[in-house]
Amino acid sequence: MVLVATTVFFIGLLWVTIPYLWYPLWQLAFPGKPLEFNTPTSFPKLSVVFAAYNESAIIEEKIRSIFASQYPQDLIEVWIGSDLSDDGQDEIIRELQKEYPGLNLQVNAERSGKSATINRLVELCTGEIIVATDANIIFDENTLVELAGPIISSQASAVAGTLTYGKAQANGTTAATERQYLNIENKIRQSESQKYGFCLGMEGGLYSMRKSAWQPIPPHTFMEDFFQTVQLIQNDHRIYYSNNAFGYEDVSTSLMEEFKRKKRISIGNYQNLKRFRSLLITKAYPFGCIFLFHKILRWTAPQAMLIGALALVFTPFALPTFAGIAVLVLLELLFYRGAGPLVYFCAMNLAMLQGYLTYLQGVSSSVWQPTKRNQNES
Repeated sequence: MVLVATTVFFIGLLWVTIPYLWYPLWQLAFPGKPLEFNTPTSFPKLSVVFAAYNESAIIEEKIRSIFASQYPQDLIEVWIGSDLSDDGQDEIIRELQKEYPGLNLQVNAERSGKSATINRLVELCTGEIIVATDANIIFDENTLVELAGPIISSQASAVAGTLTYGKAQANGTTAATERQYLNIENKIRQSESQKYGFCLGMEGGLYSMRKSAWQPIPPHTFMEDFFQTVQLIQNDHRIYYSNNAFGYEDVSTSLMEEFKRKKRISIGNYQNLKRFRSLLITKAYPFGCIFLFHKILRWTAPQAMLIGALALVFTPFALPTFAGIAVLVLLELLFYRGAGPLVYFCAMNLAMLQGYLTYLQGVSSSVWQPTKRNQNES
């Protein structure tokens, strides 16, 4: 019994450490050769599309950041899908339409969710290149040029941008922990792009692709960015990761807000796992291996931890292990103003487990509430 329990525990431990430790170390240690592309001399029409719900606090800054781009102004069109906002957001957009002729507003007849809204906008837009983003992601003057360059030069069908968090992120907070996680994830995606010709996957608030390569997002999909990433790989398109195409946002400082966000992400993860699981066999390498080590093992880590913890109970080192974890958690709660790495790790895996249970019950809607940002820790 002890031998079986010990074996199960170490399998669970390996299951969890591969996506969170060994795979990141492998990618960071062997990042591949940086990719280069030719600077474009001419530019096609480009369409920026995003869904927005009650984003009045940020929407004007967002729109102005797009039109402040170095990309030729007459070749930029912006399509915003309002999912029945009721906070004055749409009135702000209509006022800005007087200043920016390329700004378009589409108001949904009923609350539809992000995926359905984006699908409608892509049907309406006329650009050769689509830039998909979120209402709270602020661009700099080079963002659109960097997102379009590799596509214009025909070296990629899509470009994943680099999302970075805003400035007021003090050490010892939930926000600082999330920022550290994102920085590592960005480096992993850059390494994948340089070695394999794709990254897994594109950040939903900041990516571009040829309109001809776009596929409609299935109904009630939460992680539409990962859907587009994998359908591109499935169809042998190249995805370039750009560490110069920046988008800026304020990360939530609330552990509860991050918990809800990770739960939504988890639901979308399992939707996409069901859609694309066959690629583990049909595109076993490199995609299948990367999909397994980078994503699937991470998505199923909560289940592996539960099984490992149950097995640990029947081993001789159960008491010292549980006691050590409890002490570490207590120290973090005492010395961090928010969630430190261990508390954050446990909370986010619990959120993923809840997302999995919600997914099993069936998903009939993908409507959302915007994540609250810059609020007090909770």
